[in-house]
Amino acid sequence: MGLEPGANPGRRSRRREVAVIDRRKTRRRRVDVVSPAATDAQCLRAAFATLDKFNRGVLLIDRDRGIAFANRAAEDMAGRDNGIVIERRRLRFEPSAAHAAFEAYLARGAAAGDSLVLRVDGTRLRSPYRVLVSPLNGGEPATGTGVRYSVFVYEPNGGQQPPPVPVLRQLYGLTAAEARLVNALFAGVALPAAARALGISINTAKSALKSVYTKCAVCSRAELLLLVSLGPRTL
Repeated sequence: MGLEPGANPGRRSRRREVAVIDRRKTRRRRVDVVSPAATDAQCLRAAFATLDKFNRGVLLIDRDRGIAFANRAAEDMAGRDNGIVIERRRLRFEPSAAHAAFEAYLARGAAAGDSLVLRVDGTRLRSPYRVLVSPLNGGEPATGTGVRYSVFVYEPNGGQQPPPVPVLRQLYGLTAAEARLVNALFAGVALPAAARALGISINTAKSALKSVYTKCAVCSRAELLLLVSLGPRTL
């Protein structure tokens, strides 16, 4: 193919060289993310410890449909015995329709990108669980683990327990009083009642809430509660 009029072959060659060098740098950065001194066992322990900080349930399902791992949030949800049950290393959903869909999904096997979304209601839940089941490695077991699926369980109201005050203070830079106010609102207490419980006036509570909105970069109470519900419970 001939060069266009005015084209500089040297410049084009240099651009190709720069592109190759950039790609090499990118590959090198990706490889260097994991320290060569870290063993597979150390990486797994660190990964599981990280998942325990999540405010949503995370479970890994193995090739025999057994639970290979469940983080603390998932264990807490199952411990309520209300919609989600873990027994004999098996995950079960109490609504029969949701559990039947889950079992059928595992039985047929799933290709990459083929995920299952479930709504799981419980008799004592304020809001239903949202469950996402997805294949790992295109449905093939991960090397050395036999894990085939990940299960994420999201609880829209964030659970019954509010985040600890120290966590809110470190995450968002709140004062202790502001963090306690956020926890009261998260528990479903109206602002006037929260102000009385905290021993402050309603105007002080409104001013504190306005400061919380600024620090958390939200514009409404709904956005604030959603942010808190998605955040970690430990640091």
